[in-house]
Amino acid sequence: MDPKDFYAAIRSHGMEYFCGVPDSLLKDFCAYVTTVTPATHHVITTNEGQAIALASGYHMATGKTAVVYLQVLRNKVFILLWL
Repeated sequence: MDPKDFYAAIRSHGMEYFCGVPDSLLKDFCAYVTTVTPATHHVITTNEGQAIALASGYHMATGKTAVVYLQVLRNKVFILLWL
């Protein structure tokens, strides 16, 4: 899937805050998010736990859903929409 299309699909659901751990499988998506999202709404974390904690705090502070991207289990990519 084209990163632009995936980003548009996420944004169409009102999600505007992104955080996670970039890797080679996510490089195109991360580059696109970095290009089109304000730095205050895209935070690259050093590990998956930080990303989940950050998304949780964002939700508690705003009531909005955050997007967490990460890689786990032998190159399987998961995009979590944190509620």
